[in-house]
Amino acid sequence: MTESQISKDEMNISDDELKQDSSNVMITGENSSEENLHEEEEEDLDFYDFLEAVSDKIDNIENQIEERREHPRQRLRRTIAELEQQKRILKAQLEQHIHIWSENFKKPNFIRTRDKISFSIGVANACFSPLIAGRWPHILPLVYTIQALFLITLRFFIYKRKSWHYFVYDLCYFVNVLTLLYLWIFPSSKILFTVCYTLSHGPLGFAIVLWRNSLVFHSLDKVTSLFIHMYPPLTLFTLRWLLPIDLQRQYYPAIVEIGSSLYTTTAVFYTVVFYLIWQALYYAFIVYGRREKVARGLRATSYTWLLADKDGFVARLIQKFGFGGPNDGINRYKIVFYFFLQFGYMLLSILPVCLWYYRNMYINGIFLCSIFAVSVYNGASFYIDVFSRRYIKSLELLHDCDEMETTNGIPRHSISSCPLRKCSQTNFNSSENCYEFNNKKSS
Repeated sequence: MTESQISKDEMNISDDELKQDSSNVMITGENSSEENLHEEEEEDLDFYDFLEAVSDKIDNIENQIEERREHPRQRLRRTIAELEQQKRILKAQLEQHIHIWSENFKKPNFIRTRDKISFSIGVANACFSPLIAGRWPHILPLVYTIQALFLITLRFFIYKRKSWHYFVYDLCYFVNVLTLLYLWIFPSSKILFTVCYTLSHGPLGFAIVLWRNSLVFHSLDKVTSLFIHMYPPLTLFTLRWLLPIDLQRQYYPAIVEIGSSLYTTTAVFYTVVFYLIWQALYYAFIVYGRREKVARGLRATSYTWLLADKDGFVARLIQKFGFGGPNDGINRYKIVFYFFLQFGYMLLSILPVCLWYYRNMYINGIFLCSIFAVSVYNGASFYIDVFSRRYIKSLELLHDCDEMETTNGIPRHSISSCPLRKCSQTNFNSSENCYEFNNKKSS
């Protein structure tokens, strides 16, 4: 092979390499141009997506603005409708729970347990209250407050279930509220202390005699009624006569500032003012404000109960004055006469407080012991005349059941085999329920 042929071959190889390089360069350029076009298209797509998202946001904002432009009445109606629906749901759930609880409360086992607890608490309270008043008089207001908050709150819910809760707006509860306000908020108020002392020793104390409050330990209702009328005068008596003077000056300065006697005119004036405040509120919210429910018999009140009692003193006195009998219904003349009669009773009951009770410890103490003795006698009458008869009747029924079981060959002590045995046990365990409504005014 000659040198010229070798050189031609090298030149051909170099040409082929140049062509291959140029083709690679062209391919690379094409690829780069395609990538650039793809990036430009992605940039264009991102931009349009951004514009579309901004447009959607603007539309949402415009829709919200249109919704907010809704008429206020329509929006208020929609809100009220939603609240009413929630209220109906909650009320239905509450009524269901109350129904379950009420059914459980009627079971004999619960009644027996409740009566045992009430009996134990009543006996302990009757024993330890005088001990605390004599040995630790500064603790008695706290003991009274704890019991008052518990018993009055419990009574409200119990009476609410029976539609008797309007009794909680009577004067005795108003006096308890005033006493709590004096003990813990206004201990320096001479006016409030005077009013609490006169009303607690006056209308509340005499109510134990007039409404026959009874010390029946196993009845929570009767124990609560006696507590409401007895504990406020006992607490204020303890602060007035048994609390040392240095503690009076430190915790209850109004007692020290008043001195050893009440000015009768001033005491009667402030008592009448507070009494009229309660009477105006009672008339506005109960007599007038709830007149439709009371007229239809949906709610029981103290004045309707007294005016409808044919054998009661108030109904007979109203009939003598010519305002109609118990069967004639309740009219405004009867209500007005009842309010004046109650006002006169309040005035007569507070006069001994101003003249004797506040000035002499022994007279004051004799009065408290006397009304407590009346409650004990009323309780003894209940146990002997009512409870014992029911107890004897239950024993007689059980004796008849035993004879029937022996004759028929039924095993003795089988409660399910004798309806009289089951009935007697149920009646014996709930003996106070038959008399609960007749004594609710005493609360």
